[in-house]
Amino acid sequence: MKKLAILLVVALVAAAPFVVGGYETNVLMNALLYVILATGLNLVAGYCGQFSFAQGAFYGIGAYTTAILSRDLGTGFWFNFPVGIAVAGLFGLLLGIPALRLKGHFLAIVTIAFQTIVYLTLSQWTSFTGGQTGLPVPSIGPVSLFGTTLFEITSLRSYFWFTLVIAVILLFAVWRLLQSRIGREWIAIRDDETLASAVGLDTTRGKLTAFVGSAALAGAAGVITAHAMRGVTPDDFTIWISATVVAMMIVGGKGTFIGPIIGAVLLTSMPEFLGGFAEYKMFLFGVLLVITVTLLPEGLIGRVRRLRERFS
Repeated sequence: MKKLAILLVVALVAAAPFVVGGYETNVLMNALLYVILATGLNLVAGYCGQFSFAQGAFYGIGAYTTAILSRDLGTGFWFNFPVGIAVAGLFGLLLGIPALRLKGHFLAIVTIAFQTIVYLTLSQWTSFTGGQTGLPVPSIGPVSLFGTTLFEITSLRSYFWFTLVIAVILLFAVWRLLQSRIGREWIAIRDDETLASAVGLDTTRGKLTAFVGSAALAGAAGVITAHAMRGVTPDDFTIWISATVVAMMIVGGKGTFIGPIIGAVLLTSMPEFLGGFAEYKMFLFGVLLVITVTLLPEGLIGRVRRLRERFS
């Protein structure tokens, strides 16, 4: 029944561009990208218990990797996509090393500093990153097999469907990962790191793999975003992106698979219902986050599960 429900939801989302206009399709595509970002953050913060405020930085690293490769080597999306994921994952590994010794507020400060350093590098290293002007990125273009063009990814609809396919594949991979031994190790580290270490779990490996996985997902979203937008600028990857992703994860319910997905869809679509107040969305996100942490610390999905357990 669950599989059927999932297939139905995916089918409905895929059919959305036939019903809504271009603007709404663009909003839906942004929601899918935020789903990937929030799911990635959930790996390290929700399941492994290691707070990170650097998801926007990894997002930018993936985007700029494909932009620089396209400019300097002339490579296309299919080469740049795995490379962007790998480069973002490598930076996740480098950031994960301090996590071996830091916790709580200290780790948060380090990740915020990393986010700031990445933004300043992207905006100030003009000769390499283009500075505030940014860099152009070509479209994904046609998808070919043995020299035969299967379809072209040039229109907004095609980019949306392509992003949906990638998102579904990545979410399935995350789901399988969480069911594996390493997923159980993350949960053990989150619940009691000392006990996890005492029973023989490699907590060092667990933390590092969580950071790498989180960064890799953000890098994947960054590569797709760069080609969809046909360019990148530093202001697309500020600390506000990281703050938004954190809010999505917490509001939806960290440490749950579906929570960040719900949070991403909810907070991405919320500005569309604010009308003239849309410019205050970050303020409203903050208010919603405070309310959630105060009244629903387990998030929306956590509260739903608790109510279901109470009445079952």
